[in-house]
Amino acid sequence: MPETVIRPPTAATMRLDGGHPALELVNTIYGQVGGPVEADVLADPEDLVTLARRLGLAGPRTPAGAGALAEARALRPNVDALLRARVGGERPPADALSSLEGAARAALAAARLESVDGVVTWTWPDDDARSPVHRLAHAALQLLGDEVELARLHQCAGCCWLFLDHSRGAGRRWCSMADCGTEAKKRRYVERRRERRRRASA
Repeated sequence: MPETVIRPPTAATMRLDGGHPALELVNTIYGQVGGPVEADVLADPEDLVTLARRLGLAGPRTPAGAGALAEARALRPNVDALLRARVGGERPPADALSSLEGAARAALAAARLESVDGVVTWTWPDDDARSPVHRLAHAALQLLGDEVELARLHQCAGCCWLFLDHSRGAGRRWCSMADCGTEAKKRRYVERRRERRRRASA
């Protein structure tokens, strides 16, 4: 039987289970909260463009840039800290708030206000490498100001990713039933079998 090869996630293959661009940015880090990083999807400038295109935040002409990648990686832990503070019912860290404010101000300074299909919205040029970062900062600010969506914010009981629960009944515990949910079911099945064997031997 051939050996199963587990390939590390990439910007092109990572699951998009967060339900919001800001959450997908945070979820580009694989590993338990506070533990070692198992994988970082944003490894090079092209990764940011690839992810941004998947999220609808970059166009075909958006270039990759080392500066844009550095800004995205600087934005990520601050958005993460603010969102996890919300999940934990804690006060938002002042330094994370300040950093997001700086990123949001830079985003608005680079934006233009336009009417798109009758809706007035902020837009950024697709030929600017920093536009995906500006859009991510703006998206994070919108999410953190949306009480309805924040009420749906949860941390996965398996991998610690963040996600918005839009399921009926809002009882979702996993970022993905196909991944963490399935693994949890397997663990429970193994534990039940072990317990039945223990009782039988006793």
